[in-house]
Amino acid sequence: MPKRFCDLLEIRLPIVLAPMGGAVGPELAAAVSNAGGLGTLPLWYQDIDTVRSIVRSTRSLTQEPFAANLNMEFPQEEQLDACLEEGVRIISFFWQSPVHLIARAKDAGAIVMQTVGSAEAAKRAVDNGVDVIVAQGWVAAGTLWERWQPWR
Repeated sequence: MPKRFCDLLEIRLPIVLAPMGGAVGPELAAAVSNAGGLGTLPLWYQDIDTVRSIVRSTRSLTQEPFAANLNMEFPQEEQLDACLEEGVRIISFFWQSPVHLIARAKDAGAIVMQTVGSAEAAKRAVDNGVDVIVAQGWVAAGTLWERWQPWR
């Protein structure tokens, strides 16, 4: 399985940087990607100009793949469009259903990852076309999954 995962994402090591808002920026994401893993940028809370700037800065530090993480608790249409326009080819969705954005990302050629908190949510994500499931327990870095609302 690690080989299929790595081949899909075009990375050398099955390691994915957690998109920790406030802690991960271009330097850390690029360092993880340059080391063979997948750097992941938390871009969901940034305005569009900042999204573009962060992606461009990361691209200047690495030629390796990296992902953009979008938190579906908030509207993410503009952030997704900016990421895709800037050439981000791996999109990671977190919390809530991204079903309305999956096709948009995939039509642009992106690989879609989805963080889920249950086997039921994982099945729905796959049924909706997600390429990679990120399985996470109910407590993750202080983020309580009590807020998790399964996909509708």
